[in-house]
Amino acid sequence: MSGEHLITDGETKLIAEGFLAACPWFGDVQWGRVVIGAGSEYLGGWTGDIPDDQELTDDQRWSWTVSFSDPAGNQAGLSHEGVLKGLSRVVYDDNSNSNSYRNLVIGQWFREPTETRLGLKLSTSDQSLICQQALYGKSVFPTGGAEELFGKKLDVFESQRPDAADED
Repeated sequence: MSGEHLITDGETKLIAEGFLAACPWFGDVQWGRVVIGAGSEYLGGWTGDIPDDQELTDDQRWSWTVSFSDPAGNQAGLSHEGVLKGLSRVVYDDNSNSNSYRNLVIGQWFREPTETRLGLKLSTSDQSLICQQALYGKSVFPTGGAEELFGKKLDVFESQRPDAADED
């Protein structure tokens, strides 16, 4: 059957969920639904609202979307198609950078047969890299294991934390 090899909405949503869970500084997280496919941009009319019982063509389907804001109030969002764009950037763009190993891991996941890929889980760092590529076209900040230095999470403000040891 055609399309069985395609990365599913469920897979891309898991990637976005992992990214947002690793980035607690993002706020105002709102999950929603959207119709994707040929002509879907015309379904909402003037208001953009698509009723749940909307009849869809064979080329259209319901998918997910999420919006959020950063600490400066900048609004951002991800969708199935956006995460696929980030994944394509990681897999197909020049990989001669500091994320070369992560790119190899994600590339292998991408090339696995569907049945195998569905049983594999990308790390938080991998999910973050994919979503950052989708949002910014590059890796902007580390998440997950990439933040650890010598087995300890890097914290340049460690001495200012309330639980910091007194050195008087």
